[in-house]
Amino acid sequence: MTTLQLRPVCAAVLALIAHVALAQTSDAGAPANDAPQADAAPAQPAQTQQEVQQVRVTGLRSSIRSAEAIKRNADQVVDSINAEDIGKFPDRATGDALQRIAGVQVGRDRGETSTVIIRGLPDVVTTIDGNQIFTGNGRRLSYQDLPVQSIGGLDVYKSATANQLEGGIAGAVNVRLRAPFDVKGFNATGFLEDRRQKINGSSATSDKNNPAGGFAVSKRWNTSYGEIGALVDVQFNRENWGYPVQWVDRPDRIFSVSPDGTAVRLNDDQPIAPLKAGDRLGELPNVGGIYNQGKRDRGSIHGALQWKISPQMDVTAQYLGTGYRARNAVDYILGIVTWTPRLSNVVLAPQGDYCNTPNGSICPIQSAYAGAAQFGGPYDWDPYTATSTWGQKEHTTTHYMNLAVNYKNGPWKASSNFAWTKSTFVNDTVIVDQQIPGASIDVYTYGRDGHGGYNTVTTPGSSAALRDPNQFVLRGMVQNWGISTGEQTQWRLDGSYRLGDEGFFRSIDSGIRLSQRRAGFKGAEGHSDISGTRASPTGAFGPSFETLVPGLDRLGGPWMTPSHDFLIDQADTVRAFYGAAPGRVDEDPTRAFSQNENNTTVYLQGRWETKFNEISVSGTVGGRYMRISRSLLGNSRIGDVISPIDVSSRDNNFLPSATAVIAWLPDLQSHLSYGKTLTYPDFASLNPALSLIPPTVNAPGTGSAGNPNLSPTRSKNFDATLEYYFPKNGYAQIALFHRDIDGYLQNMESNETIGGLNYRVTRPQNSGSGKLKGAELGIQKFFDFLPGIWSNFGAQANYTWISGENQTLVSSTGNQFTTTPLIGVAKKNYNFALLYEGMGITGRLSATHRGDYVEQIAEPRFGQDRHVKAATFVDLSLSYAITPSISLQFDAINITKEKFESYLNDPIRPRDIRYNPTTYGLGLRFSL
Repeated sequence: MTTLQLRPVCAAVLALIAHVALAQTSDAGAPANDAPQADAAPAQPAQTQQEVQQVRVTGLRSSIRSAEAIKRNADQVVDSINAEDIGKFPDRATGDALQRIAGVQVGRDRGETSTVIIRGLPDVVTTIDGNQIFTGNGRRLSYQDLPVQSIGGLDVYKSATANQLEGGIAGAVNVRLRAPFDVKGFNATGFLEDRRQKINGSSATSDKNNPAGGFAVSKRWNTSYGEIGALVDVQFNRENWGYPVQWVDRPDRIFSVSPDGTAVRLNDDQPIAPLKAGDRLGELPNVGGIYNQGKRDRGSIHGALQWKISPQMDVTAQYLGTGYRARNAVDYILGIVTWTPRLSNVVLAPQGDYCNTPNGSICPIQSAYAGAAQFGGPYDWDPYTATSTWGQKEHTTTHYMNLAVNYKNGPWKASSNFAWTKSTFVNDTVIVDQQIPGASIDVYTYGRDGHGGYNTVTTPGSSAALRDPNQFVLRGMVQNWGISTGEQTQWRLDGSYRLGDEGFFRSIDSGIRLSQRRAGFKGAEGHSDISGTRASPTGAFGPSFETLVPGLDRLGGPWMTPSHDFLIDQADTVRAFYGAAPGRVDEDPTRAFSQNENNTTVYLQGRWETKFNEISVSGTVGGRYMRISRSLLGNSRIGDVISPIDVSSRDNNFLPSATAVIAWLPDLQSHLSYGKTLTYPDFASLNPALSLIPPTVNAPGTGSAGNPNLSPTRSKNFDATLEYYFPKNGYAQIALFHRDIDGYLQNMESNETIGGLNYRVTRPQNSGSGKLKGAELGIQKFFDFLPGIWSNFGAQANYTWISGENQTLVSSTGNQFTTTPLIGVAKKNYNFALLYEGMGITGRLSATHRGDYVEQIAEPRFGQDRHVKAATFVDLSLSYAITPSISLQFDAINITKEKFESYLNDPIRPRDIRYNPTTYGLGLRFSL
């Protein structure tokens, strides 16, 4: 159905509103204090949420109790967090708040929560009040773009019912936006805060201020036309951020290492064997780092109108706009030592199981001195020592609008939602490399804490070459840009008819959803270089071109590199030096893609209830039918062969589901559920266009592309819980879950020659069948049974154990599978929070732990799995109520300076350290 076809549907809904408003004005105008919250809130996405809205959130205890009510009354397995509870965490964005929920882990990038993972899987569908939401041309929301200021609550659904949006084999996150009828009368809230971010891993970085502020105002009026409510909230925050990364590349070259600590590189045309008796084989990776830094602004505006036309009908209109603006620097330092023909002072790891490779016993080289060796012209040196800067300017704009109509009359209930979303992401990048010819590097790949770095980087003319701009010469320039766009029009109609309190089936739910989604990308990339004599960076552009970045402690501290401000603000000057035209590179049609997807969905669900002796049992049974048609235009490139893609397809899928809630005792119950789910690949994963990062003189290039032949990931889900609810507050539960998964997406790497150059190209592939199973244990309780001040304390704790395996393709071009772990699935995870609320003080000390997991299967060269070490993030939040309306808040995030660490097969072969910052904040909050 096209947008034009949907417009008459919307017009019909508006006409119905007007007709009922005129016919029933005599019933309007119920007093605000008497208006039940259930009537005001839209039925999203399950009817039980209407009933839960009656719980009024006034404090931390009440907020937790409200979330317990959602969990207890839901048809499926769900965990929630509500507005007041969210406000007690040191969180600015939605993803930060979600990590407080049992079974939810998050991924962090550049100091932000970038991904949300439910029970180890990243395939999560996100909705706002039941309507799908996304960022750019993806299927997922960038959680860092949505501030907590606008949120009334978050619900994480770990099992599905027929009336929920399909997608997300891991589960679904529903965001409940704030609405005027959530509170009575006039309400105003707001905050002002400043944060100081301490960058770990780089002691040369100076701290900077990161201000934020926001306010929300809502009001309800009784009129002759019914009760009307309005709300507006606005938020802005700025972050001056830094995110150092130190990396040890995958093993590449092989050396014959002599007992005296010297080593000779084996060439590709030589047998993989020691060159002389007594030698052992060793493998040496490259060592380098990235100092990521920048300034990003995020802002949002949210407005809502609610109109209670009569006791039978209400209307809600919502608008949410979010924006992101950033100027970023990606400052690289490269020490490509693997091509150095001879090494000295070599320390080879002792013989062990980690030395076993498909090519025989090859042990890691833990440290070595790579002396400068010239192999060609004046700039052809090993090791290849360089710094590089990516000057990035990017922004995101997302608009979301929704019109919801709720109607009930006797046994009938109905709701209609018409929503529109448009999101755009734009990136412009200019990259300039610079080299230090004749540099020698004293490098270590494994140290006391597991990771490598540089002891020294020297030239004959400088003992501190990385900080001497006269030691550098300019290499090449790369410029690229890209625009990702997504737009969706969706409408759905949900209805329910109550059959009565007798009989097996008590009500029938049904609905239809129509969606039209468009996604696209366009962009280009250009490469330029200079021939002949290479100029010094300051000689070509002046002293302002170079900047000393703080660098990384383990890589010798600060280093000189091109200024990202110069690359952004004087891009045409840089282009002119390299002989490139001003402005963006002309659009590359081989990179463009567009996809249209039309989705028609209907569901039918029966709600049933019965008794076995004194045990009450209720639940749902039903199914969701989807008819999806799509068209994809683009170009596929494999090697130097470019093929146009024009694919149309149509899928029909039926997803049955059944749930049961067993009330064993008044405070003891179980949730049981079964359902089929599926997740369609992201649009970017279907984009066949190839994006390349060209090789240097000493290192292969890399590339990535999508795969237009990907199939949906399907899953059969089984869930069971046993839940006990304490008389006053709190609960304890155990939950078991099992997933049979087919077609899980994994990235596969292949070596391709493009334009005579070698590239490592990754593309997604569907894997075979897999299984995920596990258990959750959880408890939360305020200690109101203790005397005195101790009754103000409480705790939340949950532990999730997960086991997963998958059938993974042996090669990207074959059809043979091998059993491997499920990537990204951590076996042991927990959240713990110590709570306090009393005497005007609210406090929370929380720890979030994600266990170790496999990040990539069989990474070349030796087919070793890349593992990520376990990490525990500890946060503290304290607030003091100066008056009943004003409170002072102190936040501390990542107190323990936790970092991301990965390795290949064994920690003796490290890969990355990504240093998450530690942040301290002080804020003032008010509520009127």
